[in-house]
Amino acid sequence: MYLVLAARNQKFTSIGHRTTEALPETAEVAIIGSGISGAAAAYFILTGPNPPKSVVMLEARELCHGATGRRVLHGLQEHFGKEQALKILQNEMDTLNLVTEIIEKEGIDCDFWRGLSFDVAMDKECADFFYASFKDFQADGGKTDGIVEWIGNAEEAQKRTRSNDAQAAAEFPAASLWPYKLVIHMINLCITKYGMNAQTNTPVRSVTEAPGGGWNLATDRGTLKTEKVVYATNAFTATLLPEFLGRIAPYRGQCSAVVPTKPFSGPNILTHTYSHRYGLNNFDYMIQRPKDGIVIIGGGRWKMPVEELVGYMDDSEKVPVLTEHLKGAMKTYMTGWGEEAVGEGLLCDWTGIMGYTPEAVPYVGAVHGKPGAFITAGHSGHGMARTFTCSRGIAALMRGESWESTKLPECFQPTPERLALAGTQTVEQLWCEADKTGVPLMH
Repeated sequence: MYLVLAARNQKFTSIGHRTTEALPETAEVAIIGSGISGAAAAYFILTGPNPPKSVVMLEARELCHGATGRRVLHGLQEHFGKEQALKILQNEMDTLNLVTEIIEKEGIDCDFWRGLSFDVAMDKECADFFYASFKDFQADGGKTDGIVEWIGNAEEAQKRTRSNDAQAAAEFPAASLWPYKLVIHMINLCITKYGMNAQTNTPVRSVTEAPGGGWNLATDRGTLKTEKVVYATNAFTATLLPEFLGRIAPYRGQCSAVVPTKPFSGPNILTHTYSHRYGLNNFDYMIQRPKDGIVIIGGGRWKMPVEELVGYMDDSEKVPVLTEHLKGAMKTYMTGWGEEAVGEGLLCDWTGIMGYTPEAVPYVGAVHGKPGAFITAGHSGHGMARTFTCSRGIAALMRGESWESTKLPECFQPTPERLALAGTQTVEQLWCEADKTGVPLMH
C-alpha cells in the first residue's frame, strides 16, 4: 500500500469519505467500484452529453484501495483473428492518447511521464517469440516504422537497455504515472464539480432487479435503487454477477518500491520504462519515477506455483518468495547496480488482486439479459493500458450510442457466445494448465 500511503498528502481527504452521511435511496446511475475503471466511468458519464442528474459511487473499502492504487501505469490473434488483434493494439495507443489528453485538460498532478519503453528478452526462447510476433504483426499490416524498434543484437540490446544478459529488446511508446493520484483527483472532480455522491466502506452484497425496472443494490447500510448500474469490479465481479464465475479469475500479484543506488540516481536515472521477460509468460515490469527516482518493480510470478496465485482474493498478505525476488531483481537485471548502501534497496512491497479472463482481454459493454447493467472488468493485469477508453465506451453505450461509436474492439463485448467459448474450463484451470505446458498467454 506504499503507493496509497505516500500519496495521502492530497487536498481531498479520501479516507472514510462519504459525500452524504446517509446512503442515498435512489440514483439514476450507480457505479460499483472506485478504481481507475469506476473513476473514469464516472468522469465520462458526468462530462458527456446529457449527463444524469444523480450518480452514486459505491466502494467496499476506501477509494482506490484495490489493485489500481497498488499499481503503476506501464503503458490476439489466436483467439479473435487478425482484425481484432490489430484493433486491440490500436486501442492501447488510443488509451495512451486519451489519458494524456485528460491529464492535460484537467491539470492532474499524478507524476505523468510519456516516453519510450523497453521489452527486454532475457533468454533465446523469449527473443525468438518476440521476433516471430513482431514479423507476424508486420505481415498482417501492423505499422511499426517510427513506432517499434527491434534490437536483435544481444550486445547492442545490453548496452541500450543497461540490462545484464539481454538477448534482444523492443522499444516502443509508453507512459508512466501514479494511479492513486490520478484516480483520487478524478473522483474529487466528479464530486466537487459534477455532484457525484461517493460512499466508501459500503460493500454491495447483491444486485437484484427492482419491481418496475432498474436495480436494487443491497448494502449493509441500506438499499440503493438505480436505473442503471456499472460493474467496475474487476477481480470481484463474480460475487455480484455469477455468470462471470470462472470467466474472471482473481490473480494475486506483488509489487515493490526500491531506493536506487548511486549509478541509477540523479542524472543517471533510467530513460525508459521496462519489462524483463523470460520464455513465453514470465516477466517483471518496472518504472523509475521521474520526480524522486524511486523504482517501482513488480512481478516474479513464475517463482512459485500458479495455484498459489490464481483464485486468491486476499490482498492483505505478502508472499515471502516474491519479496525475496523483488529485493534482488534490480541487481539481477541492471548493469552496474552495485552493492546497496544503507538506505538503498527494497523500501517496501505489497500485493494486489488482478482479474483475468480466458483471452486476457476485458469484458466491456452491456450485460446480456440485464437491461441497464454495464460492465468493465477482467482487465487481466493490463488495465492501465485500456481502462480509459473502455470507461469512455461504457459512458457512450449508457447514452444509447452504438458500439461502433466507442471505437473499442468488438471482441471486448461480454456476449453469451464469448462467455460460453471457454466451455467448462475456468480461467483458473487455464492458467494452471498453461503453467505446465508453456502455452503463451498475453498478460
